[in-house]
Amino acid sequence: MTKVLSIARYNLVRMFRERANLFFVLVFPLLIIFVIGTQFAGDDTPDVGVSGTGELVDQSIERLEDTGAADVRRVDTASQLRDLVEDGTVSLGVVVPDDAGAVLGTGEPLELTVLLGAGDAAAQLEGVVVRAFEAEAVVPDVAGRLVPEVEAPADEVMSIVAQVAAEMPSVEINRAVAGGGDPDDEPFGIDQIAVGMLLLMTFLNSLTGAAALIQSRKYGISRRMLSTPTSLRAIVVGEGAGRWSVGMFQAVYIMVATAVIFGVSWGNIPGAIVVLALFAAVAAGAAMLVGAVMHNDEQASGVTVMVGLGLGALGGSMLPLDLFGATMRTVAHVTPHAWANDAFAELSRRDGTLLDILPQLGVLAAFAVVLIGLASWRLRLTLTRA
Repeated sequence: MTKVLSIARYNLVRMFRERANLFFVLVFPLLIIFVIGTQFAGDDTPDVGVSGTGELVDQSIERLEDTGAADVRRVDTASQLRDLVEDGTVSLGVVVPDDAGAVLGTGEPLELTVLLGAGDAAAQLEGVVVRAFEAEAVVPDVAGRLVPEVEAPADEVMSIVAQVAAEMPSVEINRAVAGGGDPDDEPFGIDQIAVGMLLLMTFLNSLTGAAALIQSRKYGISRRMLSTPTSLRAIVVGEGAGRWSVGMFQAVYIMVATAVIFGVSWGNIPGAIVVLALFAAVAAGAAMLVGAVMHNDEQASGVTVMVGLGLGALGGSMLPLDLFGATMRTVAHVTPHAWANDAFAELSRRDGTLLDILPQLGVLAAFAVVLIGLASWRLRLTLTRA
């Protein structure tokens, strides 16, 4: 076991001796997560401008903001609001007359001016915005119509109508996703980008260890180890443990760094660690297999980059699986990345536990057993021939 750990430690130290690896392991993943995550997770809530003053305006703005459909921006004059809509600063504008309260108090209809922008957002927002103002106009409008019909002061009628309106039963809406999940979950936020990048970089950087394995054979390091009282089993296990340690370091580093810097939630931590351990084992098996089969380290470097990027793209590490069609999602699951993505989605987005991801863990374990088994068999043959 001491020799196995020594070989594994040597591989981990060897990775950090190359300064280029420091950038690709420590800086590059976080940089990509920040750039892509900011793009997908940016605030896409459209802006709505409102010109006017009074209680109706204040209450309508509050109601509109509570819907979460838009951010409201107050504008002093109608002309300023029109300029903001024309240049695209706000998607839609509402001009409320200064005498809106007085008009509603007389029971007469209130005329609002809605300024529509050029984008699709304006048409989508129009109904929400108009309904917000209509809802807040109900009480003063009803009170204004009742005042001429009853012998009571306008303030008293307004108070009674407002009280009745407040006591009327409201409609409660329960939002749910038909296929399960949280309807308020952000499918393309920085959390999902971080998961994809973690899997991509863990697999990719582990695969690059294939070149180091080829160099060890090429320069006779493996042959010299065999000439010592070191068994072939210890060498094979040590080389595998070295690739696994590289993958686990990369994965744990990205997990901790993104949690601290970007506030990424990884859900159930014990479950996440198990997923990482199995995925790193899959990557280690792939790296050992490439290193045992190929004889040219430069050629192996090119192949591992193409394979790593290709599997990552197909498995949903570059583009979230939510954007894949049904057929492509099925095809994506020929890769370990897709199963690991599913596991992390269950843990972080649906508050799953270790028991909830047992199917995904089983598939990842099968990938690891097959790849490590093939790699060990091939590496034994290669080292024996050397």
